[in-house]
Amino acid sequence: MKYILLILLICAVNVFAVENESMHEYARGFELNIEQQSAIYKIALPGAVYKTATKKDLSDIRIFNQDNEPVPHVIQQSKMKTGTKIGSLELPFFPIASEKINLASSALDITVTSEGKVVRIQSEGGDSELNQDTVKHYLIDASHINTSIDSIDFKLSGLESGYAKAFRLDYSNDLNQWLTLVDYATLTELKYGQHALKNTRVNLPHKNIKYIRFTWLNDVDRLAITSVKANFKDEYLPDNQYWSTSKLINKKIDQATYVFDTGGVFNIEQIDIELPEDNTLIDVIIESRAGNDLPWVKRLNGVFYKLYFEELELTGKPVTVSSNKDRYWQIRFQSTDGIGNVEPVLKYAWRPNYLYFLARGNAPYILAVGNANTNINNHVASRLMNVLNQDVGNEMVGLAKVGKEIILKGDSALVMQKTLPWQRIALWGILIVGVIVIATMVIRLARNMEKTGGS
Repeated sequence: MKYILLILLICAVNVFAVENESMHEYARGFELNIEQQSAIYKIALPGAVYKTATKKDLSDIRIFNQDNEPVPHVIQQSKMKTGTKIGSLELPFFPIASEKINLASSALDITVTSEGKVVRIQSEGGDSELNQDTVKHYLIDASHINTSIDSIDFKLSGLESGYAKAFRLDYSNDLNQWLTLVDYATLTELKYGQHALKNTRVNLPHKNIKYIRFTWLNDVDRLAITSVKANFKDEYLPDNQYWSTSKLINKKIDQATYVFDTGGVFNIEQIDIELPEDNTLIDVIIESRAGNDLPWVKRLNGVFYKLYFEELELTGKPVTVSSNKDRYWQIRFQSTDGIGNVEPVLKYAWRPNYLYFLARGNAPYILAVGNANTNINNHVASRLMNVLNQDVGNEMVGLAKVGKEIILKGDSALVMQKTLPWQRIALWGILIVGVIVIATMVIRLARNMEKTGGS
């Protein structure tokens, strides 16, 4: 009987050894370059990883050391900080009477308080009545603001038929040295067919500024600023967002419907449509789904446009969608009148996840990805890494860079195998046989003890 147990133990060890993963079960790998010694390393997952992964939760990603052993890792979901609005405030502003005078000119007498607040601007020759046809510059006073301004809203007057005017913004903290804040932007209020376009807001870079210089870049046409309002947020978008172009895979011209493939499981946050022809304005419905056999889910219904007005190009801004990892996207145009004959282009903004791994074993380390047949979870390692990540500071986490790509098993690893899991069946069979053998031994031992007791 003891020989039978020994054979079962050997078989079980062999089955467990086969169950241990190898990097060569994955489609592709990436060499990880390490520049400094650390116990924990961090990498930003590149786009090629999302195009190879077969699982939406990226559970078919592993890190292997030089000895082909998997090491613990965790993937942190990268989330977009949309910002929480905490208020707005009217800003004082001062028109400059002559387009020949700018704020750097010695012909201006600017009076400020000891706190830096502008209280009076006078041009050489005394105060004169302002003529809106000549006002091309404004000084906006933000010296009393102790936080960054997220955006500015302008109110205009003077034209009833609509406008589209370009301007630029410069900033200064001493009214002497000026730097570019927004090189080119437009204020727009137009009616185009059944649609109304209005954009009187400009987003600002995340800077602490005291004074803003507003300059029209073309004729004023009696257009005047009547109000300036600053908006604030307590959170800002991080700068690790990337834009990619999807691939057109199907189109139904008669139904004005186009289907696109992003090529992977990207964390998509924004969508933009590049319209093929000038003076195009169209209503669209954008839908998405994770697989070809799933129903379409409506993501947004909006207006995209590309118009030219008085030598100015007006294009719609990207639209924010609820963050998702759907691979397939569909554009349905509400009418076929405004699209033209050239195909539209769908672009998407995505944000990479960060992967942390323990430097267990010897380098070099390989990031392996793409295994449709893996079902080994990494929850224990994930919990371990979450604890470590909370207890250590950023200075204790080394940075690893993704190096060259290597082919492991290839595209065959991306196909789900419809075969019986013989390894698991064998393992369970060995365990069941082992239980039966042990139960038989216990029964025989009990009987022998009864006979011995009776004698």
